[in-house]
Amino acid sequence: MALEAILNRPGVYRIVLEEYPEGVYVLVYDSVEAPRGPCEDHLQDDWSMAKLAAFEDYGITDDQWKEIPDTRFNG
Repeated sequence: MALEAILNRPGVYRIVLEEYPEGVYVLVYDSVEAPRGPCEDHLQDDWSMAKLAAFEDYGITDDQWKEIPDTRFNG
């Protein structure tokens, strides 16, 4: 499972939260295509810490998240 929030503002197009064995990454994409992958990634301990980091850094609230397929399996 992954969560996505679209910001569509200069320097930050979207944020994806994705769980890995070591924790939950906050993946920051700077364009629609982002062919090279995220421009930033920040490892957090769990989902609640990842959401808190996204709120503190980018202002993303709980109602902005939508569930998407895990990005590791997309293209």
